[in-house]
Amino acid sequence: MSEEVHYDGVIKSEFLNHIDEIAHKQTQPSEDIILARNAELRKNPGSIMDLGARSNEGTWGRLVASIPMNLYEKAKRDGYDLDNRNADISANEIARFLKSTEGKMCMVQGKH
Repeated sequence: MSEEVHYDGVIKSEFLNHIDEIAHKQTQPSEDIILARNAELRKNPGSIMDLGARSNEGTWGRLVASIPMNLYEKAKRDGYDLDNRNADISANEIARFLKSTEGKMCMVQGKH
C-alpha cells in the first residue's frame, strides 16, 4: 500500500493506494479548536484587518467567518445550497447559514 499526503496548513489530504483502489481521506483540526478561535476573535474585533489592508492596492475583502469542514458539509445536507455555481445564490445561502445557530458559531466578527 502506498500513501501520498498533502497539507496546506488547515486541511490534510491523504491518498491511499491499495492494489487497484484509491481512497481519499480529508481531515482538519478539531471543530472545537476552530470554534474556540472564532469566539476569541469575536471578543476583539480589532484583531482582524481587512484582507489586503497593507497592500498598495487597498482592501479587497473581509474575513467574516471560519467554517469547520464538518459543519459546512452538514449545512449542505441541511439544505443550504453553498456550492451553487451561481455566485449570487451561493452568497445568499452562505449569508442564510451564518444567521443560523450553527452559522453564528462560525463568525469571527460581530455578535454570536
